[in-house]
Amino acid sequence: MSRQTQLRLQLCGWILFVFSALFFMASSLRAGDPVSLIGGLLFLLACFVFMLPLLAELRVPADSALNTRGPRRKYSRYPSDWFRAAHCLSRAPAARRTTRGRAINKSL
Repeated sequence: MSRQTQLRLQLCGWILFVFSALFFMASSLRAGDPVSLIGGLLFLLACFVFMLPLLAELRVPADSALNTRGPRRKYSRYPSDWFRAAHCLSRAPAARRTTRGRAINKSL
């Protein structure tokens, strides 16, 4: 089963939990039980909190241009070369002459 299919199934499960929380809150309103209503609201809020990262991951296309360099890195959405180039630009002019023993372009 592909990762995208797994994420969609997880989203369907969370949507069912949201409906469950809504019906639980409707039942507690009908019974006049404020403690159950507060519990239902907290459960509904927790469902939405758990759905946020899932929706964010579903939003990013699997074959985006940022993922063409291999497996997706956990904490970075930029290619690793971008950081090296930005770092070289922020360094002092004398330090820009070499990077890890290699000469770099002086136009940077």
